[in-house]
Amino acid sequence: MLNKIISNYHCRHEDQKHGQKLADEEIPQEEAKADYKFNYHSAKLAFGLVLLEFNDALKEGDGDRLFELYKLALLIYKTHGHYKYAYGVLLYLVKCIAILPPSQALRLKWNRTYNVSGLPGRNIPLDLQKEHDNKDVKCMWRNLGANLDEHNAERTAGTLQSTQLVYQSVDRDCMVNEHHFARKIPNEEEAVNQITTDLLSNDVFKRTPGREGYASFPKFERNLLHNLDYRDLHKWLKEHIDLWGSIYQQER
Repeated sequence: MLNKIISNYHCRHEDQKHGQKLADEEIPQEEAKADYKFNYHSAKLAFGLVLLEFNDALKEGDGDRLFELYKLALLIYKTHGHYKYAYGVLLYLVKCIAILPPSQALRLKWNRTYNVSGLPGRNIPLDLQKEHDNKDVKCMWRNLGANLDEHNAERTAGTLQSTQLVYQSVDRDCMVNEHHFARKIPNEEEAVNQITTDLLSNDVFKRTPGREGYASFPKFERNLLHNLDYRDLHKWLKEHIDLWGSIYQQER
């Protein structure tokens, strides 16, 4: 604000004393010093690190770390207008902290992943395991052939877990060696080298005041939460927490 007042006074002084008029539209000092290309890549790097943290927490089945990351995800979803995701995350956090009994809250926090092999770092999300189960059920339905109807489909689906246990028992009796492997990742060395070369040649992580951004992102902010309205966030949180409080208190 002070810089704007000084700038207006300077313009009037030049006009009155020297008869010189400065340009009506001047670039704000903040924009003149901003480096939008640096901002873009810094924000992209920060977001990538958040995703890596999520993936690592899922692989390790770390419920506490996921719980903390969901707090950050809530702010990111709310800032960028993904209100359904923000609603779901907030309800999960409130259930773990206040709504559910301690034993159920602990189960909700830690029962987020599934480990097929039992090896460390091989957990997968529960929804992905559910997709695997759906595939097995569809294979069982396909084997029914002309006998497939609603009754047989429901009866067969109810035997999924027992069938999987039988398969595992037969494999152990037959001494079938289990091969635990992760999804193969294609050779990314060439792509990584090309990207690294481009980033270093353009000095994208070296702040250069006044540098313009990319055409698709001309004025990109470095802070992922720069558009977050804290007053609106507080109001939104309070409204939902009060609503859920009244609902779950009546159920109890």
